[in-house]
Amino acid sequence: MPLSSSAARIRDSFRDAVGHDAGLPSLFEHLDRVSFFLKNRRFQIVYANRHFFERLGYQNEEEIVGKEDFELFPKPLAQKFRRDDERVLRTGEAMPRMIELFLSRQGLPDWFITNKLPVRSKTGKVIGVMGTVERYERDQALASDPAIARAVKIMLERPGEIESLADMAADLDISHRHFDRRFKEVTGLTPKYYLGRSRVQAACRMLRKTSKPIADIALELGYCDQSAFTAQFRQCMGFTPLRYRKQFGKG
Repeated sequence: MPLSSSAARIRDSFRDAVGHDAGLPSLFEHLDRVSFFLKNRRFQIVYANRHFFERLGYQNEEEIVGKEDFELFPKPLAQKFRRDDERVLRTGEAMPRMIELFLSRQGLPDWFITNKLPVRSKTGKVIGVMGTVERYERDQALASDPAIARAVKIMLERPGEIESLADMAADLDISHRHFDRRFKEVTGLTPKYYLGRSRVQAACRMLRKTSKPIADIALELGYCDQSAFTAQFRQCMGFTPLRYRKQFGKG
């Protein structure tokens, strides 16, 4: 479908600044399960491959060109994306392999890998951000290390039972320092970070599907109190557990 006049102006302006398309949009049309996007300095989408716009519920690229993240994603996600984009534009440095827990538009948390790179003009000035997003294939990464795979399984299925990562390492017959190093080599994340996100992921399920008091959920997931739980949930998701339950809970 041809672009609207406003979308065409946004794309033409970007092409003029870069001097070429670099073949990237066409390249990413042929990659399965990888979302590709390219934004200008105003954070507007200039290019998006089919996997990107269809994942957001759009039928064609014309509908998404010119939009920014606050028009496409829940506010907490959009704020996080904007901070990362601003950093790339400011520093001119790439942000590769960011493994994070994000919410879908339906409020479902899942793990994704994001790569962001600067786009430069003919004169070398940073004029945009391009990137890829794909689901984090955890099982593939863990296949090479059964001990870390076991640790991840426990973190995902029973995060509230983990009182100490040092004790977990001892149960796996690994020193705490060696456990930290191996875990990060395999997953790309520290055990502490992964456990925190796994607890938040479990909290999302409980907030959506049960009517348990938030204080009880906090204790069940291993937090010392509700305030500690709320602080980590807000840091990860951008809003409080109560707001999440009101927006996505069973009602």
